[in-house]
Amino acid sequence: MRRLRLDFLHPLPRPHWAGWLLLAAGGALAAWSGWQGAQTQAALDAAVTAAPRAPAAAARTRFVAADEQAAVRQAREQLAIPWDALFVRLETNLPKRIALVALEADARKPDATLTAEAMSAQDMLAWIEQLRLEGGFASVTLVSHALQESEAQQPLRFVLRLDWKG
Repeated sequence: MRRLRLDFLHPLPRPHWAGWLLLAAGGALAAWSGWQGAQTQAALDAAVTAAPRAPAAAARTRFVAADEQAAVRQAREQLAIPWDALFVRLETNLPKRIALVALEADARKPDATLTAEAMSAQDMLAWIEQLRLEGGFASVTLVSHALQESEAQQPLRFVLRLDWKG
C-alpha cells in the first residue's frame, strides 16, 4: 500500500507565459474599446450641437397642438350631449318589474343600446310601448331577447336600440 502524503503548504504554481499574454491582449482591447467609445460620443455631441433645433421642435409642437385641439373638440362635443336627459327619460318610465342591466351610448351617434331584464314578455312589451309613446325617443327597437334559464327566477333579458335627440 502506498503512503499518503498531505502537503498543505504547497506553493502555488507560477503563471504560464500564455496567461500573461492573454491578460495583456485583453487590457489592450479594453483600452481600444474605451477610446473608440469616447471618439463616437464626441462626434455625436458635435452633431447634436450643429443640428438646427428650432424648426423640428416647432413642427412637432404644431402637430401636437392640432392633436390636442381635436381631442378638446371631441371632449366638448361629448360633454355637450345631454346625457342627463337620457337618464331622466329612462328613470321616469321604468316600471318596478323591469331592471336595467347596461346602457351603452356613443357620443358620435344619437342612439343608445339598452340591456334590461323583465319578469315576463308582457312586461317587456308594455315597457317598450310606454317608451315609444311617453319616453320622448325618436324610435325604440327591440333588437333581441332571451330567457335566462340559468338564473333562479328565469328573467327575460332583452336589448333595445333607442334613437334619441337632446
